[in-house]
Amino acid sequence: MFQDYNFSKIFAAPPDVNPENDPLDMDLIEKIRPLVKLFSYYFRTSYSGVEHIPKQGPALLVGNHGIMGFDAIFIFLAAIEATGRMPRGLGDYHFFLDPVLRNLATRLGGVAGTQENAVRFLEAGHLLNLYPGGARDAMKGPEGRYRLHWEKSFGFIEVAMKTGAPIILHMGIGPDDTYRILGKIRLLARILGHSKYALPVWFGWGLLPRPVKFHYYFSRPIRLKGGVEGVADKALVRRNHQRVWNIAKGMLDAGLKQRKSVWWG
Repeated sequence: MFQDYNFSKIFAAPPDVNPENDPLDMDLIEKIRPLVKLFSYYFRTSYSGVEHIPKQGPALLVGNHGIMGFDAIFIFLAAIEATGRMPRGLGDYHFFLDPVLRNLATRLGGVAGTQENAVRFLEAGHLLNLYPGGARDAMKGPEGRYRLHWEKSFGFIEVAMKTGAPIILHMGIGPDDTYRILGKIRLLARILGHSKYALPVWFGWGLLPRPVKFHYYFSRPIRLKGGVEGVADKALVRRNHQRVWNIAKGMLDAGLKQRKSVWWG
């Protein structure tokens, strides 16, 4: 899956993470939770529909990444405060190649973004947070603001079909306004071996993100047609993908239309 990525030729593939040997460190999570809460005040983060996150059982929390992707911490904060549950987060493969970064990421609930890891944790009854746009979303150019970068991302649909877990969308309004994007630098993309890693040229308040208002909209649970047998039917996978895409885009469009001010929501 990742054989063409340059760094995968240098580092060994990250080991699988299993729910029965879960490296999640809740003591560490609780220590940094007040800092995340404090950071959320910077953006005056608020939520609609957070009650749709289930208090038990598996679910896929699927969202749009903001610029540079740090906004994911506010989804984890929302889930913990609403349900007492810490979601696992599917992360970019490169974060898990280096053993030092991997150790920190897994202690904070991260797992390498493979279908195998996703299926294991959902079948064990966990919440799983992911961003189908991945680096394409977090490192978008100026034309990519408040767009879904999911054109090539069918894996999360297949995972939902294989496990029967519902999808709960969370669309963020505000995260794409933290920085102004001037263009992109292609050097990092060449180093890492994929065009999606072209680093944006951006500025906010210096290097700090601008303190714009963040608001997240959560959907009701979405159940997909098919099941594990249906994954082989690529037309059905595409129809499920289009259905979820349409709901997500509708949520983004409605949120942007409802917003009166970048600064105050």
